[in-house]
Amino acid sequence: MSKLLRLCVTSLFIAVAATSLVAAPRNRERKANPETQSRDVSFNLTRLAENPRKYSLVISDDDEHTISGAFSVDQLQILKAIMIEAEKFAFTEEAVGTKEPITTRFTDKQEPAFIIDVQKSGNQSQIFLTLTTEIGRLTLEAGRAIRNTRREEGFFFDLLTRLESTLPKTPAPPRK
Repeated sequence: MSKLLRLCVTSLFIAVAATSLVAAPRNRERKANPETQSRDVSFNLTRLAENPRKYSLVISDDDEHTISGAFSVDQLQILKAIMIEAEKFAFTEEAVGTKEPITTRFTDKQEPAFIIDVQKSGNQSQIFLTLTTEIGRLTLEAGRAIRNTRREEGFFFDLLTRLESTLPKTPAPPRK
């Protein structure tokens, strides 16, 4: 990709992101409504041609909120590990709010780019993904898990499946 084209694409992402970033999910304290439809969120995970140890991750919703960033395989391994733990937790009965939702945060101290919040109330777990890149920060409703039927919906589960199939099974040793 030429430098000019790359600059144009980067500028476009920055312009879109600057006009549409959200700092947090809307009213996290509100109970999740099973009838409420989540926004359609899409993602694109692509290996960078100029550096095969890096991937471009672009996430956008139908309200034109978009964020993108380039992440190393090691960073994506951390994201995958956080997502696996959040998914396991989402399907347990641990820390479920009876009157008000209870939110549990999953992060890695060494990698601040990824935050996953699991909000539990009743028989549902709502999952929020916050992604921080050089162009900003975006929090999206990423998925929902119904614990008694083990039903899952949302891009969170698709992204996790994609990371599991794309990334090496074990983290690569650091280069010296």
